[in-house]
Amino acid sequence: MATLPKSTLEQWGVLRTVVEEGSFAAAAEALHRSQSSVSYAVARLQAAVGIDLLEMQGRRAVLTKAGAALLAEIAPLIDDLNRIESRGRRLAQGHAVRIRLLVDNLFPKPRLFAALRKTVDAYPQAEVQLVETIRQSLAGVSEDCYDLAVLVAEPGSNGPDIVADIQLIATAHASHPLVAGPQPPSRSALARFPRVEIREIGPSGVEFDTNGRLWHVNTVAAAIDAVRHGLCYGWLPAHLIRAELREGSLRPLLLANDRMRNIPLALYLRDGLSRDPATMELARLLERPQEEELLSE
Repeated sequence: MATLPKSTLEQWGVLRTVVEEGSFAAAAEALHRSQSSVSYAVARLQAAVGIDLLEMQGRRAVLTKAGAALLAEIAPLIDDLNRIESRGRRLAQGHAVRIRLLVDNLFPKPRLFAALRKTVDAYPQAEVQLVETIRQSLAGVSEDCYDLAVLVAEPGSNGPDIVADIQLIATAHASHPLVAGPQPPSRSALARFPRVEIREIGPSGVEFDTNGRLWHVNTVAAAIDAVRHGLCYGWLPAHLIRAELREGSLRPLLLANDRMRNIPLALYLRDGLSRDPATMELARLLERPQEEELLSE
């Protein structure tokens, strides 16, 4: 047989305020209530649970051991309800509850996470769902899956649409035969060694290269590690391998052509997106390069 609780979260909230403020009078002032209504709420609560929750030490109200144990259990529920009510008020004001962010995995991580940190600090009620993608343009993405997206720029995109221009450098380990051999390496020399390529791997997998000369990986980190271990050469994002290039453990391949490639990334807002403050603040921060990005240019 179902039973309903005899105590309420409001009563527990009043109890917590009495403890935090130290007295019934101070709690009444903090809650904008009469002292008698505060005393009544606590009395009803103690009657409902069948045990004393407070005791007086001088003029200060403190929890009994039982009161401390029970309030510790109920406090998260009070906080959750306050959060839900706050979210409801933000919804009523047109604020986003959830921001779906789709980001190419080449986008600079310091900028990405700095933007997320500042956004959730300023708008703690907004939830961000982050999904990384690999070399997708807007044409290959359904609008149902994002609110903001940083993707490979559509042909012809320019100006404010572009939020990052990622430079890829043909790179190999310092001990790789392509580095030690004649420079620039010929096309036939390149063809003799495996090349790593970052590619989205779908449910059906990928087709393996019949000559074994192409390694498919689905993360930037895996591509860099493959080159670091001398297994492959490949075009790697310059901003992620600067330390290795400076120290010489990785070397740029001095190709006659195609030594460097650029991948422009653009920021897109879903059509019909509500221009709520949290979403627009995140968009603004994603557009802003970090200081280390500017210094490295």
